[in-house]
Amino acid sequence: MKLESGQFIDHSRKLLKVSGLDAKKFLQGIITNDINKSFSSLIYSGLLSPQGKYLFDFFINGLDEENFIIDIDTDSYKEFLNRLNLYKLRSNVLFSDIESSVILGFGDKINDSFYDPRSHMLGWRKFSFQTLDKNKNNDEDTFFKKYELKRIDLCIPKSGYELKSGETYILETNFDKINGVSFTKGCFVGQEVTARMRHKTTLKNGIIKFQSTTDELKLNNIITNEDGKKVGRISSFLNKKGLAVIKFIYAKGKLYCGENEIKILYVN
Repeated sequence: MKLESGQFIDHSRKLLKVSGLDAKKFLQGIITNDINKSFSSLIYSGLLSPQGKYLFDFFINGLDEENFIIDIDTDSYKEFLNRLNLYKLRSNVLFSDIESSVILGFGDKINDSFYDPRSHMLGWRKFSFQTLDKNKNNDEDTFFKKYELKRIDLCIPKSGYELKSGETYILETNFDKINGVSFTKGCFVGQEVTARMRHKTTLKNGIIKFQSTTDELKLNNIITNEDGKKVGRISSFLNKKGLAVIKFIYAKGKLYCGENEIKILYVN
């Protein structure tokens, strides 16, 4: 089956089915978002360490109270599954690999699709369980470049970039601002640390969106202040715009990457 014009397979994603009598209770007790919202729409959520640090982020669609589809980065899939099995204990839940594809597109939704819950400006997502032609579309590079530019412009963190497993605190990377965490659902793994950080007057670290006069900056390039003190690092960069994770205490005055001054467009 071929995709229609404007539809693209995200080859970096994989689907996992969580099913069983305890599926809803199991997920509700560990993820950052409210599983009850997943029955009417796609939700974005995370799984944290007990110390409150980011481990995984993903999308969930609840088919019913005993069946859920999780859309997660392929590189994280095995480690994520291992973590779920760690928490399973005696719960009546089953984890199943699904032969499927995640389809993305901009514009109006198509049948059985959902707007991206982080921002509708990132388009829609659809899970396809049909056999699709996975040969590369001629417009694929252009689409995913546009998608990445929108992600940067919206300051949406990405796994492996702004979101570092075992290192990042989610509130320092806009997770609450992109509908990824519920503070009314009750307990989840890492909830106490996350709640304490929420009630702090200021966060120590955060994301900035910046603009550069050069397109030669690279991921993980160091950002410094006027005194030469390290402030943070570039986490995403494309077409002279980027995101960086910085320490606010040192981010005073002008900021530089090498000899290039960068202009701050947004601060978390």
